[in-house]
Amino acid sequence: MNGDPFADLHQAREHILGIQRLMSDLREQVPREVTGSDPQGAVSVRLAVDGLPERIALVTDWQRRQAPDGLDAAVTAAYESALRERLEGWSRSLEGTDWEHRAERLDAASPFTAGTAGRGPGREAEPAGAPPEVPEPDLRYVLPRRLDEVAEEMLSLFDLDAIAGPAATEPETFTGESAGGQVAVTVAQGALVSCSVNPAWAAGRSAVRLNQALAEALSDARDRLAAGASRGPSAPQLDGLFKEAMAILADPARFAD
Repeated sequence: MNGDPFADLHQAREHILGIQRLMSDLREQVPREVTGSDPQGAVSVRLAVDGLPERIALVTDWQRRQAPDGLDAAVTAAYESALRERLEGWSRSLEGTDWEHRAERLDAASPFTAGTAGRGPGREAEPAGAPPEVPEPDLRYVLPRRLDEVAEEMLSLFDLDAIAGPAATEPETFTGESAGGQVAVTVAQGALVSCSVNPAWAAGRSAVRLNQALAEALSDARDRLAAGASRGPSAPQLDGLFKEAMAILADPARFAD
């Protein structure tokens, strides 16, 4: 910070927007359609954009490849294979970008770092070939409230005790079941936790019947996750608060209210 409160606010706003642009560009490089399978090729898992399975499917001759009591592990292995494929694909797509240099410039120009004024390599022009910047959020129709009101609402959206407590490392899980209860799928936000298939029931079942049960359990788990996640802050809520904060930073007079 350089001592001029208005200039400091402008630098803080520009820095936050720079981080937002970088994160947006990184997300755009994540492969959207990825499929993985277990080592025996009995189960395949296709990932959705949110990191959860979009589809879990067994091949027609699954019983030649996998024992019924090994289906649980096979689903997990296929999911982990899909995750690795997505990570490797993301890494390959990032090789042609300058995201590391952009991150370094943002870090060097940070107005929040002690002893810096936000004027360094990060204030230099973007090099040729840099990806186009994401447009700044449209604030023309945003009527921000007082800063303390915005901050109070933002804090109210989060359970600070839960964040600080030891349970914060354990994500909330949701389990869905097939219509007959023979297959169960447990998920957390952005991840498959486990899959359970009753081996006695699975023995002799066709791939069509098993795939139907897996689809039912996965859909039920996703629905339960969506219902549970709705208790937290929604994306529109957070987006609105972010735009209010940006509007306040863009108009220092409001910051002084």
